[in-house]
Amino acid sequence: MTPKSRYVETDRDDLVWERLDKTTEEWCASLGSRDVYRAVGDFILQHKKGQPEMMHLAMKGGYNIAFRMAYKDGSSAVLRVPIKGLVPFPEEKIRYEVATMRYISTHTTIPVPHIYHHGSAAENPTGLGPFIIMDYIDHRQNMSRELLDPTRPHDERPMLDPGIAEDKLMYLYSQMASILLQLDSLKFSKIGSLMEIPSVEGNESTTSIAGRPLTANMVDLVVHTSAPPSILPSSTYDSTHDWLSSMADMHTAQLALQHNDAVEDEGDARDKYVARQLFRNLACERRLSGQDDLKTGFRLFSEDFRPANVLLGENLQVVGVIDWEFAYAAPSQFSSDAPWWLLLREPENWPDGFRSWMEIYERRLKTFLRAMESEERKLAATDLVNGVSNLSLADGTKRLAPLSQRMRESWENKSWMLNYAARKSWAFDWFWWKYLDQKYYGPNDDEDHQIRLDLLTEPQMNLMDRFVARKMRESEDQKVVKFCDEEAASLVKEVLI
Repeated sequence: MTPKSRYVETDRDDLVWERLDKTTEEWCASLGSRDVYRAVGDFILQHKKGQPEMMHLAMKGGYNIAFRMAYKDGSSAVLRVPIKGLVPFPEEKIRYEVATMRYISTHTTIPVPHIYHHGSAAENPTGLGPFIIMDYIDHRQNMSRELLDPTRPHDERPMLDPGIAEDKLMYLYSQMASILLQLDSLKFSKIGSLMEIPSVEGNESTTSIAGRPLTANMVDLVVHTSAPPSILPSSTYDSTHDWLSSMADMHTAQLALQHNDAVEDEGDARDKYVARQLFRNLACERRLSGQDDLKTGFRLFSEDFRPANVLLGENLQVVGVIDWEFAYAAPSQFSSDAPWWLLLREPENWPDGFRSWMEIYERRLKTFLRAMESEERKLAATDLVNGVSNLSLADGTKRLAPLSQRMRESWENKSWMLNYAARKSWAFDWFWWKYLDQKYYGPNDDEDHQIRLDLLTEPQMNLMDRFVARKMRESEDQKVVKFCDEEAASLVKEVLI
């Protein structure tokens, strides 16, 4: 068996990465012609009139590519399209993101880009796929660059500057806290994505939770395991329990379908199999959900809300928040977690190990919670002026405890680890064996599956040897696989027992 230190972020499929890099580079390179830029410019001008000055070079992000047109009056507009091959549900993603941005613009003071037009691939004359045409928010830089360690090598993941001035950190954290508090105020009766629904009369549309919750993990499952969309969630959810159960199933699907780099050896395969089965058992026993969201409502939660997507103007003031593609109405326990991005780098990718991340993070968390408490006091004063009760909302549902209090409790009782692990299939194993396994099932000095075998059901135990043997055969046969729906469904169904 490999040593316990292996429990870091599980590897994605290297062969899939290589193929994906090649295809996305080729597609992006194909967009550099004059004809493409001319077609894009003409299309933008159809929906934002004005005197054009120049087209900037296209900007490639994590999931999208954006073409920016500058106008002579100093304004700019952007045509933004999902990167071909990298986003398996591009039209769905666009619909949800547009509805979310417009809802946020209407119900909060969070600055988001104004949308001029959006549509499907069939409605895009440039041939680049589904699109959004929106304002480009002029800014000095994003917040991540203000927080970034200046000594960090450029080819490494971002990391918070250890020498950042406390007053500067407090100011930036305060603005992030204000945004989170506003998102936390948006309450919904179901788990899912926002959609704009046309009215029967043909007048203005209404916005409601009508789409399935679309998450980054779901996108990664399709891209990195060749999982067909048919095995993913397809509807909204009425309870935290049901959504967590679905997330547990997706972790199991990730292990079942990832062909390459899924396991290191036989012991690792057994560890990962047992961890996922025990996690699913907890979900079935309703031991994973905390707050009763039926009484408090679900909250708008953005998986990609982080400093890199927050734009700053002069004097470090927030002027825009972008990239709302993975925002959905989620269990309130997700919003109640202190944000992972306080140090800019994810805990599973911290170079000096998780214990170091925890120690440094806790120091920064104290600053962040002070900033949030200050923002909460401002909101409380506004509530008093407006006569809003601290005990209940207008529809009779109960208020949650202050967000700062919920975040502090989540950190102290480590419930944030459950929610983080539930959302990330490739970070799940480390969190399970280091913390969650012992939280739910007691001491486990070796941090592996051996002591937990008697907790498996008889069908789960009977399947394990056959499943592990298959994963070991796959590890010796390196290739990119593409499942048909029936084959993938059969492989996943086999382990969902």
